[in-house]
Amino acid sequence: MKMANLWHVRPPPTTAHSAARGVAGADAARCLRYRMTVHVRRQARAAMVFRDGTSEFCARPGERFSGGYCAVKPIILGLPDGKLHAAPTLVALGLNCFKHHGLEVEAMNAGAHTRSIPAIANNEVDVSPQGPLLGFCQAWDPAHPMVMVADQGSVKPGRGEGAIVARTALLESGQLRDYPDLKGKRIGLSAIRGDHDWLTFNAALRKGGLSLDDVEIVICDFGEQRHRALAEGRIDAATVSRLGSQMRGREDRAFGIWKREHEFRERQERAITFSHRFWTERPDDGYRFVRAYIEGLRDYYSAFERGLNRDEIVRVLAAQAGEPEEAIATEMVPMAVDPNGRINDKAIASDITWFQEQGLLDHPIPIDQLIDYRYLDAALQDLGIAE
Repeated sequence: MKMANLWHVRPPPTTAHSAARGVAGADAARCLRYRMTVHVRRQARAAMVFRDGTSEFCARPGERFSGGYCAVKPIILGLPDGKLHAAPTLVALGLNCFKHHGLEVEAMNAGAHTRSIPAIANNEVDVSPQGPLLGFCQAWDPAHPMVMVADQGSVKPGRGEGAIVARTALLESGQLRDYPDLKGKRIGLSAIRGDHDWLTFNAALRKGGLSLDDVEIVICDFGEQRHRALAEGRIDAATVSRLGSQMRGREDRAFGIWKREHEFRERQERAITFSHRFWTERPDDGYRFVRAYIEGLRDYYSAFERGLNRDEIVRVLAAQAGEPEEAIATEMVPMAVDPNGRINDKAIASDITWFQEQGLLDHPIPIDQLIDYRYLDAALQDLGIAE
């Protein structure tokens, strides 16, 4: 059986490391003792167990390694079209969290989920913020699974950018006030039954005692096609999740926000996801990625939940996403994040159940195989648990 590389074991630091960082004398000695303690803890983690599909194996400190520092190989990070959907990752990138942990991360635009899901399923990218969409579930292979390793944002009460929008005329006339008013309306939905907009409208309709059978479904793609359809009155309502699109629709008077998604349902929007090849062949880089990412995620959390360094984080997001600072500061509804990186597994399980009930998914996806917390748990040993 071919073994994958496991936790790379590094030699302990020396006083030269401390001196190189500008620490000398007694301070250098104290710094060395601290770094030695951290090193011993990291050595112990090399005994963690990993899977290579069906078999399990482990390596202990010093086993199967030649010693010394391993060469850093770039991590290919696939970002979504709407970069703000990956806001905590953008913070980690903008604050150089990955560089501080010796990682070279090459961020690329992986496109819409119809492109980004095959990219990570086929190991074309190493890491990507992915949601539990139908396409992801269909591409998930139990023999070579992708794994979700940390929270990347979810929809919870008061948090989440996603929204159902409606034609301005409908909103101003009062024809669309509450959930029962959706009955008979023309709803623009993706051609892929099982995309997040189908689940969003399914939840909204249920709030009004309705179902998808009570509306007229008009197939309408995301983006510009949806904007035009609303502006020209060919559909009455749809989902629009990007901040820039929501603002443009309001400015053009094509549509306005009717209900925020967080008003009527919870959803795990995205999670940091590792490709099968990445997590099986480069677990040490996986650990370091998660540790660095959690630092950025906590900065995002502190900025929008506690108001700490909010202006700085807004500037970072604007620079990374290419969005105006003012729009992020005043218009963006931050996504919910768990400062300890935990994923809303119940919300994911609910979405998977809906796919199966609709006959869209013909295989089970065990949550304990989809979500892998070993990297996160190891990172939290160093970072501590956030209160």
